[in-house]
Amino acid sequence: MDYRLLLKAKWKEIIDHPLIQQFLSNPKNEQLLRQVMEEPNEENAKKLDSEFKQFYQKIRIIKYISTMIRIFSVDFDKRVKKKQQRFPLILDHPDTQEVKDPVQTDTYEAVLFNQQDLGEHLQDQTLYKAYQQLTDKQKMVLTQIYVEGQTMKEIADQLGETRQNISNIHKKALNKLKEETGGDVRARRQNDQWRNGRTH
Repeated sequence: MDYRLLLKAKWKEIIDHPLIQQFLSNPKNEQLLRQVMEEPNEENAKKLDSEFKQFYQKIRIIKYISTMIRIFSVDFDKRVKKKQQRFPLILDHPDTQEVKDPVQTDTYEAVLFNQQDLGEHLQDQTLYKAYQQLTDKQKMVLTQIYVEGQTMKEIADQLGETRQNISNIHKKALNKLKEETGGDVRARRQNDQWRNGRTH
């Protein structure tokens, strides 16, 4: 089948995806796409492919850095308040030195290298929009389960939390998706071909 005909048939589905819209907001990228449509040769295709890969890589890195900063800022505040409640005299002492939390640091560095995101795999626009309504932590848990294939116990160990807490986050996230989509999340999940994460 001619690639132009295939592209034309899928054009609306492709162009409506938020990631593609952002990519084409750059006039240079839009021009590259036009060249591929008008002159579909290997050279033009490689130029477009190269630009999109660079764009996609930057988006994933920026997104995860931003997400992790927000998540661990909140977690750090909670840790500090919890320690202040347990050891108020020690923390109030002027000679107290700041101690780096190994769990937080190790987890932060580990997740920064994880450049996948479940949202990037969602083709169903309703499900994609619902996914964007989740909290950063809910997105991360779903991504690690359904994209990375990690167990809830593995995620809990990485974040220094209990398995039950991760399970609750997972359950609330799926319920939120179900409410926002007004339908069966499992069916939409299968249609979008999410990878089967291990939840034990």
